[in-house]
Parts: sequence; C-alpha cells; structure tokens
Amino acid sequence: MTATSAALRSHLLAGTIRHRRSRVTTYDFTHHVWYLALDLDELEEVDRRFCLLSVNRRNLLTVDDRDHLERGHEGLRDAIARRLWGHNLDPNQMRVTLIAYPRVLGYVFNPVSFYLCRDRDDMLRLVLAEVHNTHGDREVYDFAPVGKNARVFRGVADKRMYVSPFIGSVARYELLAWETDDRLTITIRECEGNTSTLFARLQVRRAPLTSGKLLRLLAHDPLVPLKTSALIFWHALRLWWRGVPWRRYPRARNLEVENAVNRGDLPSTDK
Repeated sequence: MTATSAALRSHLLAGTIRHRRSRVTTYDFTHHVWYLALDLDELEEVDRRFCLLSVNRRNLLTVDDRDHLERGHEGLRDAIARRLWGHNLDPNQMRVTLIAYPRVLGYVFNPVSFYLCRDRDDMLRLVLAEVHNTHGDREVYDFAPVGKNARVFRGVADKRMYVSPFIGSVARYELLAWETDDRLTITIRECEGNTSTLFARLQVRRAPLTSGKLLRLLAHDPLVPLKTSALIFWHALRLWWRGVPWRRYPRARNLEVENAVNRGDLPSTDK
C-alpha cells in the first residue's frame, strides 16, 4: 500500500535515550536523539516527496536498504515478510515501521534499529531489534509477545552477539514497548543470569515527517549517527578508566564456543 494522500503514517521521533550500567560500577547517562520512523509501505512516497531525504540514493539524508538486515538479494520488505511468515503472521495484514537513524552525508551507525510490526487493529504483534556492534557485526532479535497485555508489549531473547567489552556474551534481553497517541517508549534490560547488567530506555515523542521538521532537527542535532559513535567510545573510555573488566572481541573463535567457555562447559584456551 502506497500513500497517496497528504498525510503520511511515517513520522519523526525525537527525545532521549538513557543507559544505566550496574555491574562493577554504576554508570548512568542520558542523551538527546532523533530517528526516522518509516512505514515500509511508504518508502517510495517518502523518496518522492522530500528534497533532503532519499531512499537508496545519495542525498543529505539517505535511507539505504544495505544498512538493514542480512537480506542477500531480497528487498527490505521481502526480508521482513519472510520473518513475519516465520511467526505465522501474514505480511499482507501487517504494517511495519522501521525506527532508525538515516545516513547523514553518507555516514550511519545504528547501535540498534527497531521494526514495529502491527496488525490491522494497530496491535504490536512482533518487534525486531537489529543490533550492530562497532566491529561491523549485526544480529536481528525477534521479540514475540510474552503474555497478552494490550497496553505493554513484552518479549525476551537470548543474546547471540558480542556488543560491549564490559558485558559477557551469555546474557538475555528483555524488551518492553508501549505507546500513547504522541509517545513511544522502548526499554531493554540485559541480564547475566539473574543479575541486571544494563538498562536502556528510549523515550521519544512523535512529530509529523515534514521538510520543516527535518530542517529543525538537523539544525539542532545535525550529525546524530556520528555523535552516537563518538559517545560509544567516550563512555567506553570512562568505564575502562573506572576499572570495569574488559572482555576481548572473540575474533578467533565462534561465538557459540565463546559462550560455552564463559558458561564453563569448555576450558578456556587463553594464555
């Protein structure tokens, strides 16, 4: 379905992201962020309407399929459809909203992007979280709903990828998402065993996707993906300075082997 009227379901999100680490030392920070929230059925219309924002072609702001999912030769919507079928959800009965940074002057880094998959009654039926680390790896976590709470979506997934040098690879993600007419809140708690290691909360307000709103966000925070990358390294430096143990990126070993070593199922070969 392609938008033909003046109003788009796609919109902007602006607000804050908070991280709180509670292992070894307590470390808490909050930063301002903004995102595109794009209805995947409106990508062509978005590309047509905006002079500063393009889809799959160069511009000041670009949404590029190559930045999202491991798709092979599939298009982004086909890749999402395959995942929906995997959860017994008919893609023709669903609306999918991608929440992510765009490329700004060709640069992008999304620590996590979200795909909110809603049915015709606007109920969240599946949330996909696509996680990228600073080593160029990516992993998509499928959060199917746990329980039937119409107001709050809750899902859990086991961690499958190295992300932070300060958190082990054997962990579990717990996601909560809830919406009001003008706000979206998503929280992710990362737990090692029964211990909560990291709490992250994205709290953003919706705004119409217009050229004027885009310009105002760019004027206030023009390089948000670059700022995010810089802050990741800045906060990592501060945690290292505080003496938080550093875990090596497992270059030479498969992550499943790394997990087995961390659990104690296999002996470590580190010297």
